[in-house]
Amino acid sequence: MSALSVIKSIWKIINLIREIFLNLVFLIIILLIFSGIALIKEVNKKEVIPQSGTLIMDLEGVVVDNSLYSDEIYEIQDKIYGKRVNLSRENSLFDLVQKISQATSDPNIKSMVLKLDNFVGADMSSLQYIGKYLTNFKAANKPIYAIGSNFNQSQYYLASYANKIYLTPLGAVSVFGLSANNLYYKTLLDNLKINTHVFRVGTYKSAIEPFIRDNMSDEARSNTSRWLNLMWNNYLGDISEERKKTPTQLVPLPKDMLSELKAANGNMAQYALANGLIDAIATNHEFELEINIKNRVSIYDYQLKENVKPTTNEPKIAVVFVNGTITNGENSSNVAGSQDIVAQLRNIRKNLNKNNIQAVIVRVNSPGGSVDASEAIRNELEALRSYQIPVVVSMGGMAASGGYWISTASDYIVASPNTITGSIGIFGIVPTIENSLSHIGVYNDGVSTSPLAHRSITQNLSNEMNQFIQMNIDNGYQTFISLVAKARNMTIEQVDNIAQGQVWLGSEGSKNGLVDKLGDFDDAIEMAATLASISDYQIDWQKQEGNWINALYSDMIAMMPKSTAEVLFEQLPEIKQIKQQVSFWDKFQDGQNRYIYCINCADIK
Repeated sequence: MSALSVIKSIWKIINLIREIFLNLVFLIIILLIFSGIALIKEVNKKEVIPQSGTLIMDLEGVVVDNSLYSDEIYEIQDKIYGKRVNLSRENSLFDLVQKISQATSDPNIKSMVLKLDNFVGADMSSLQYIGKYLTNFKAANKPIYAIGSNFNQSQYYLASYANKIYLTPLGAVSVFGLSANNLYYKTLLDNLKINTHVFRVGTYKSAIEPFIRDNMSDEARSNTSRWLNLMWNNYLGDISEERKKTPTQLVPLPKDMLSELKAANGNMAQYALANGLIDAIATNHEFELEINIKNRVSIYDYQLKENVKPTTNEPKIAVVFVNGTITNGENSSNVAGSQDIVAQLRNIRKNLNKNNIQAVIVRVNSPGGSVDASEAIRNELEALRSYQIPVVVSMGGMAASGGYWISTASDYIVASPNTITGSIGIFGIVPTIENSLSHIGVYNDGVSTSPLAHRSITQNLSNEMNQFIQMNIDNGYQTFISLVAKARNMTIEQVDNIAQGQVWLGSEGSKNGLVDKLGDFDDAIEMAATLASISDYQIDWQKQEGNWINALYSDMIAMMPKSTAEVLFEQLPEIKQIKQQVSFWDKFQDGQNRYIYCINCADIK
């Protein structure tokens, strides 16, 4: 056999293998497509679940203003993996309160049970908003019961609205206080010989402290202590009012608490009962026998009734969400992408008459982010206002730094008493690794036509570049306080006194001029309707669905066998904080290295 024949035979075999491989890939794709279609059809076959009896609020995961993932995505996950507890599930705050509101007037719903063991938490503003609707439910002569094994502070806050709270015999109520902690990396960066160039304006602008200090500065400690203690007092005041007990009865001073716990032989359930935190100790079985629930409907199975009103000519109030760190690009979980938000606002502006949009609510729940991204959103809001469309900002748990920058382009600001706001300041941070490289014998050298012409992570910043960036940061701060001064009818000096990066709660913001009214989302809707001079209207939620493939991928990772990763990310919350702060560098891609962001605002426990 000739060499040419051998080559031809080998080539035929290669072609055969290639065709078999491609056909297999094609077959797998076809199977996946048909499987996906069948799965979606299966999900769309709504199981007929009775919508009567006792509403069980069996929340899983966290409550957020705007979940990018619909209930259908979670249903698909359940079909693939089987029904299981999902602690990473995102629950829409507004879907939740709409369901409670509907159940309040629904004659088929007789009572409610708060079963919150798998509820991870929510910010204080969201908890208060849910509490308002639980109060309305009780006012309709419909009792609420709560049962738990280990109430965390978010769980207990909601449970305090119940007519009666039950705790399992070995359970506990962990209501001890709030803390705001951060990790600091100065020594680590020094050991790695990373040179961190920091540019900032604002005595209290603590966002960059983790990278230049090993501890919290006195200024940041004083500022954080002030608003954190105020928030804690608000928490105690709310549960005290619901439980008809004084705050010191419910949560004694540590010394008294330890003494009382010792008297109860360390039994946390007996301690909670003695202090009035709960009403009864019972197993889950005993609880069910006492309450005598005949029919139960999960909050996830309880369906909202479709709006049967015509939608063509009725005035609308559009709601746009700014939820998470503000960056350029697309929305994702905990990220407010200016690209998507600007597109939503522009679409509203271009279709005002077609869609009969009469007002816009901007729901801000953000610690800030990039100046460029924040400004892009603010500019689009200003464009809307030029069409005589009133813009009302509804502040959620947080509207600080870039969140407040955006809020300046509004006609009215409504904040919760516990909204974290302010943090009016700006900073820039540029790391360089020339010392790290030189330590291992690597150097960077070359020529430039100007000290400003070349900037690299592998070279130290020139004196001229340092001056250039600092002047840009100074200008950014002046722009920020000027925007606030103009929006709030204040002088530059007045704004500067409450700026400098200082963080305020909404209750303080209403006193120092940063907020127009203390209230919730309903108050913001009412104000938008008033400014637009409309009475009958619909709410047009500007929601963008998340990528379901990403959701399934995240869920697959969560379903992997227990590993070291689970221990680190679930048992050691500090590791989550490291991940969050490392992602700080990845998320921030401002062209001029200018950031309006409040790191300390985002980690409250």
